[in-house]
Amino acid sequence: MADQDKKKSVGPITFARQVEAEGRKVTWTSTPETIQATIMVVVMSIIVAMFLFLSDQLIAMVIRWITGLGA
Repeated sequence: MADQDKKKSVGPITFARQVEAEGRKVTWTSTPETIQATIMVVVMSIIVAMFLFLSDQLIAMVIRWITGLGA
């Protein structure tokens, strides 16, 4: 049972070859797809940042109105 629990160890050269072989199997995105995805991430990040900023400002305004502070 103890023998089954142990993982087979490989040398560093074998490991590097296995990593290279697995890397060849990966389907990489094209440059235009990568650029488009990057632009979408930046746009969505800006939208979320604006939403959070406006929400924070609105909540702060309501709290100031309720507490009467800062007036």
